Amino acid sequence: MFIALRQFLRRFHKDEQGAALVEVAIVTPFVLLLSAGVYEFSNIFNTRLLLEAGVEDAARYMARCSSDWNTCSGLATNLAVNGAVQGGSARVTGWTANQVEITKAQSLQAVDATGTELYLSSTGTVIVVQVKTSYPYPTLGLWSYLGFGDLTLSVLHQERVFGW
Repeated sequence: MFIALRQFLRRFHKDEQGAALVEVAIVTPFVLLLSAGVYEFSNIFNTRLLLEAGVEDAARYMARCSSDWNTCSGLATNLAVNGAVQGGSARVTGWTANQVEITKAQSLQAVDATGTELYLSSTGTVIVVQVKTSYPYPTLGLWSYLGFGDLTLSVLHQERVFGW
């Protein structure tokens, strides 16, 4: 029996006809895993860019709004989340107006600690509006099986106020 098996295996010893198939079978899972990772990372990156665009739009709107604070902040929140002051469609699925925070502050210095001039101003104080959000990314897909935990995307943007 061993002699017959040995003779059978000798026929395949120098035969290279199936080598490419074996190599593809070994490499394919790694290529698919890499492709899935690239796809998921690009999805996360795209979501981050959409959140950033929304927060920047809302901050710019608030900086130039000439109505009262409550009206402007409601419209700016809708602009951030839906891409329009009124109505619109969601920029990011699951991102709600409750996750957007708009605050107004006075910058007591127009120059930061390093001496860099932040705002050109004839006065020492400048009113600044700050819009920020935190968005829990819904699922990491394949990455969650690799042990990556929950992901929260946080975005913040400030604008000097020209309105009011």
